[in-house]
Amino acid sequence: MKLLSSITQGITRALRRFGSDTSGTLLAEAMFIVPVMALGMSGFYAFWDVYQTQNRVQKGAYAVSDMLSREMVPASPAFLTGLERTLEYIIGQDARIRVTSIRRVSDGPLGLQGLDVLWSVSPGNVMLPLNEGTLTQIEPDIPMTAVGSNMVVMEVVVPYSPVTEILELDTISETVAMRPRFLPTLCLTGVSC
Repeated sequence: MKLLSSITQGITRALRRFGSDTSGTLLAEAMFIVPVMALGMSGFYAFWDVYQTQNRVQKGAYAVSDMLSREMVPASPAFLTGLERTLEYIIGQDARIRVTSIRRVSDGPLGLQGLDVLWSVSPGNVMLPLNEGTLTQIEPDIPMTAVGSNMVVMEVVVPYSPVTEILELDTISETVAMRPRFLPTLCLTGVSC
């Protein structure tokens, strides 16, 4: 009986000592906090990298589409290839573009009814040209315009590989719709519009 009570008293004293000793709490807290902080920091960095890349792609797309909207002669495939290279220089990475000229031919409800595709080109044919049937791919980005007006839609697709596997993202895309500034319609050489 004495043996059992001395063992119980020894265990009780050891537990009290362990409960009142604070010399190892920093290490114990660090074991839990450091992984959480590292995960949080890598998550913030991943989201910041996506935001920075999206911002760069958006600014480049608007700059290049503005160059296209100021053209005073029909665009040529070589000119569009040059625009793609200019965009790649601005954003600092590979990009694909597709330029589509659209005309509203009839009034109607919101949506794609009454739109005709005059021409659609992607340098190097890396993206399929759009037509009236495939125009639904960019429907949310097409603004409502008056009957008879024309617009040019430039789509930019940039491959992206995230810095961490937190995000499942493989491309960043931007679509810019604008009206030609100095011409009623921006034509493509060899295509009647």
